[in-house]
Amino acid sequence: MTDITDGQDTEALKNKLLEADGLERIKILADLSVSYRETDRRKAIEFGEQGLELLKKTGDKKLESIILNELCWAYQCIGEYQTALEYGFRNLEITDITNDEISRSDTFNRIGIVYYKLSNIDEALDYFLKSLRILEESNEILKISSLLNNISIIYSSLNDESAALNYCNRAIEISEKHGCLTNLANSLNNAGSIFRRADELEKALEYYQRALEIRQDLGETWKIARVLTNIGMIHDDLNDHDKALDCFFRALEIEMEKGDIIDASQTLLSISLSYASTNRFKEAYEYVEKGLAKIDRIDSPGIRRSIYQSCSEVCETIGNFREALEFHKKYKTLNDEIYTEDSSRKVNELRVEYESDKKERETEINRLRNIELARTNEDLKKALNEVKHLSGLLPICSLCKKIRDDNGYWEQIESYISDHSEALFSHGLCPECMRKLYPEITMHNKSENSCN
Repeated sequence: MTDITDGQDTEALKNKLLEADGLERIKILADLSVSYRETDRRKAIEFGEQGLELLKKTGDKKLESIILNELCWAYQCIGEYQTALEYGFRNLEITDITNDEISRSDTFNRIGIVYYKLSNIDEALDYFLKSLRILEESNEILKISSLLNNISIIYSSLNDESAALNYCNRAIEISEKHGCLTNLANSLNNAGSIFRRADELEKALEYYQRALEIRQDLGETWKIARVLTNIGMIHDDLNDHDKALDCFFRALEIEMEKGDIIDASQTLLSISLSYASTNRFKEAYEYVEKGLAKIDRIDSPGIRRSIYQSCSEVCETIGNFREALEFHKKYKTLNDEIYTEDSSRKVNELRVEYESDKKERETEINRLRNIELARTNEDLKKALNEVKHLSGLLPICSLCKKIRDDNGYWEQIESYISDHSEALFSHGLCPECMRKLYPEITMHNKSENSCN
């Protein structure tokens, strides 16, 4: 069974599917699920579910793991987080059977993303660090950069901008060094958000623009929408509301086309805030209602919290203080549930545990390296002791050619050299000695080798 191939032509795959059966059909369904990953999440789910149903008859665990991972991702993207978790944990059971550590790491990352969307910050960080440990042991450099970026987002959500920027810069450095443009764009976008929160707007805009250029070059349409929304918010901060609205509406068009209700709801509220800032209260309230209309389909406390906060700001701006207060209360309740003191403590504990574990692993690696180095040095010393060299002046008899050793004894030259080097001797006669000792044989051979 070959591995799933990303980015295959969907129409070609659909044509193959018409005649395929058995395991080949399942593989094509899995390929189709992957090919629709960024363009149509519902179709990705549809093909993945079909493949999963057929797999019940085959028991191909590797292929099942690929499909489960895709379904976990797709359900997370459309905001069905509990279903995403279900598939994620099912895949962890599969990786226990297949002993596929890289797939296990990918699944930890997927689960971490879902927990982050559910605003379960300490659980998200726990799973990200589990994934990172595996990747560091297997030296999966590019996946490490992606994990570092995810961890950066965790610290940013806790307002620990120093830690967030540290992890983000590490991710950028790796992505630039190894030419991974997708990861680089993700990290640049994240860095832009960190600088925006620090009120360094020009710097934030610079990072967002770099991310946008890369994503446009790569044709990553749905990710372009996120950067456009971020750039729009910078323009709003700079009171350039026309530019902001232009970015927001471009982003919204992409999000509605892709069916991303979560991103779309947040963009709708960004549009509402921009209208409110220019006293266009009717339009502002219209887009608040559009954003609220999608909230029942979102089971993420963090996103609902963000929506309530935006609604409160809009209502306050247009002078509807009663509703502003109600939305603020809802925001405050969710905020207190999400960012408890206990949650922050757990995150810090996980960070300390990871750093300690990393230090222990580095110490153990160095210990093993030292043991190996000592063993190598010992082997080298032993080998050198066994190597015998001949050097200096050798006293040799001019008549019998015996050599005098260090103790004053005379011995045959071949015995002396054998004792003092790795050379071995094989005896024979040179042509001159052969003629002296066996003249009759020499004459016979000369006769045989004559030309005709």
